[in-house]
Amino acid sequence: MVEAEVRNFVKRFGKVVAVDHVSFKAKGREFFFLLGPSGSGKTTVLRCIAGLEDPDEGDILIDGVRINDVHPSKRDIAMVFQNYALYLYMTVYDNLAFPLKMKGFPKSEIEKRVREVAELLRISELLNRKPGQLSGDQQQRVALGRALVRRPKVFLMDEPLSNLDAKLRVYMRAELKRMQKDLGITTIYVTHASTPAL
Repeated sequence: MVEAEVRNFVKRFGKVVAVDHVSFKAKGREFFFLLGPSGSGKTTVLRCIAGLEDPDEGDILIDGVRINDVHPSKRDIAMVFQNYALYLYMTVYDNLAFPLKMKGFPKSEIEKRVREVAELLRISELLNRKPGQLSGDQQQRVALGRALVRRPKVFLMDEPLSNLDAKLRVYMRAELKRMQKDLGITTIYVTHASTPAL
């Protein structure tokens, strides 16, 4: 039941105030939507929660603990980007296994987690393929899987379905909600469209 909270958050880029005193709390196991037009600072908020940017003011808390100064690798937060960010030269299996290898997990645990996530996302039959051999929704599933395989405390999604066609977006939106409910991971989902938030 991990909570993620942002308090009086401010981020500036030079003289431009990208985010101006934003506060919100995503409760434990909640699928929380951060909704706003393009350019309103939603992605900047996510990047700061993940530790990829530093806020100029305010606090970021995970379960009541301030993490502003915690290194990104120690935050136990996984982020899925709009552009998938897969390693094109690696197989699906190796893409999924990569974050666990970087953390020094034993091969048996890597194998177990990769197989579990592949089954959950219905991509088990794709493990030996490379991203260039996959459709858009399959690539998105791999990107989700690479984040999920870590079993993070908090899951950040930055418009992960925007590159899919309308029909696939509807399908994948339902799949994301099912998956999040099954796993119970607190999720912050950024979107500029109100439809996914319904």
